Amino acid sequence: MSKSNNDFEIAESFDYIIIGAGTAGLVVANRLTTDPHVSALVLEAGANRLDDPKITTPGLLTLTYDDPQYDWSFNTIPQDQLYGKSVSHSRGKVVGGSSAINALALIYPPKSSIDAWERLGNEGWNWDAMAPYYRKFHTFNPPSKETAEALGTAYIDQEIQGKSGPIQSSFPEFHGPLGKAWPQTFKNLDFPLTSDPLSSGGQATGGFSYLSTVDPHNWERSHAGSAYYTPIKDRPNLCLLTETQVQKIILEKQSAAGVVAKGVSFLDHGGMPRTKMAKREVIVCAGAIHSPQLLELSGIGSAHILRSHGIDLFIDNPYVGENFQDHPMTGMSFEVIDGLPTIDMIRDPQVIQGATEAYQTSRQGPLTAGFHSVASLPVVEFLTEEGQAELGKLLEQYVQLPFNTPAAKPPSLSTQYTILRSLLESPSEGSIIIGMGASQMHFDKSLQKDIYAITEPENYVSFLVALAQPFSRGSVHTTSASISDAPEIDPRYLSHPLDIEILARHMQYIPKIAATEPLASLLKSGGRRLPDGIDLGSVDSAKEYCKRNLITNNHPCGTCAMMPFEDGGVVDSRLRVHGVKGLRVVDASVFPMIPRGNIQSSVYAVAEKASDLIMEDWQGHSSVAA
Repeated sequence: MSKSNNDFEIAESFDYIIIGAGTAGLVVANRLTTDPHVSALVLEAGANRLDDPKITTPGLLTLTYDDPQYDWSFNTIPQDQLYGKSVSHSRGKVVGGSSAINALALIYPPKSSIDAWERLGNEGWNWDAMAPYYRKFHTFNPPSKETAEALGTAYIDQEIQGKSGPIQSSFPEFHGPLGKAWPQTFKNLDFPLTSDPLSSGGQATGGFSYLSTVDPHNWERSHAGSAYYTPIKDRPNLCLLTETQVQKIILEKQSAAGVVAKGVSFLDHGGMPRTKMAKREVIVCAGAIHSPQLLELSGIGSAHILRSHGIDLFIDNPYVGENFQDHPMTGMSFEVIDGLPTIDMIRDPQVIQGATEAYQTSRQGPLTAGFHSVASLPVVEFLTEEGQAELGKLLEQYVQLPFNTPAAKPPSLSTQYTILRSLLESPSEGSIIIGMGASQMHFDKSLQKDIYAITEPENYVSFLVALAQPFSRGSVHTTSASISDAPEIDPRYLSHPLDIEILARHMQYIPKIAATEPLASLLKSGGRRLPDGIDLGSVDSAKEYCKRNLITNNHPCGTCAMMPFEDGGVVDSRLRVHGVKGLRVVDASVFPMIPRGNIQSSVYAVAEKASDLIMEDWQGHSSVAA
């Protein structure tokens, strides 16, 4: 029973109150309310735009960026290593959250990324335990024979793919010469895909065409809103309130139980204050930026930070909002040969009109697809004997530098660095994610809409280079006692010297990719490169380029890290907030270390596992202790 915004003829209390109707929140809401005797209230700050073409149409994904109707449009504070540049972060502000506005990429992490979580003190959070959840959330739809041959999808092991999950995954049936050339180019570079990324044994390095969260039955985006919420929206034990801004979690100190989460206070659509109580739990699913802010506003966080804003302290945990990780990204654009179609062509009104008509009338054409080309590589320079020696010197010089850590350094950071070092030293592990998009991009810009703007007259293809396993750690903290004030986001991009050493060397490899067939024949000889005047001739010049042209891959995580409290954790291995009864966090903020690749698949998998944990913990119980 999805209530309208002005209808508050609903219960005063629910078994579960879920904050955020996004990627994780709607998974949890769906799974918990399969029990008809359990009630759940979901509170979402954004609107319900499930039928909005900007969300449903895969090819229109960039139109939501920096639009306050869809996007929180967060901005970091000026970054020291980027010459004061502020980096824009797009996060979904609609039912479905970021899964409703992201780039549709369904890329699975390697075994090593998830096994690292268990090494940080989280029993049961390893690849073998998580693999069933990576399959549970999705249904794989095989491509046509033509598409399978064109995009090189023979790597897919259909036996291990999801067979009955809500999210639909597919390969685009619309694809051009660039997409076809991608896998073969990496074979010619001696980097073919080594295994199916969903295989528990393979580390999956090399170049390949990846799955998208697009439903091939109607060629619309498949996201948490459409897949997890729409089919169950009429359940009588589920209530979703949209355009309601949660102000804080109501905490209470009790002599026997300690600190207990009792409910939430929020502003309704009309700005009126409301309160609802939770009989079992409050589950925070607000994302890696809002979740730590909400904990702090509720009295959970650094005593120093909370008292500076006049917030009553319930739990002193200096690690709330720390351990911020992301996939920082840069790249460059190459002009393509005359006549090669790219997204840049939509600058022509007739082209976009034709594409729109093709999509609306027959679900065909470029608007049915997003990006679908990616590669994971080690640092090629470090694969030689001489390169191994250079890597060894860099690791010894930089890997454990204490002055490159955040102020609230988690005790686990040394272990994290040990894990990262082992991954960097392994030739079978990718330290970078390289993507390709058939359009121009402007990496020197800050706002997402400007990065993807079509401002130049030529047609381009862009190569994107994202740091897969960063050493740098940042933070997110509230700036006041009000949720209305944006938090301070400080990723501290490239603050650890190894990040720029790795990123610069990968950036130097891009011209090599562009000069390799069959991609090379699709790029105009002597054509423009964006930005103009690129100099990647030395490691130092490549470092300078990266610092001046860094953006984000929009993968923030880690700010409510799942680790033991003494190691710097905010939640335990069952995602319960340390020191508080009846309160959990379920979203990307709990990742103790960022996994390689796009994080969407991991958010879904974590939310599926969290749902099982919550149901297990409440078997035979009725409510949180009074």
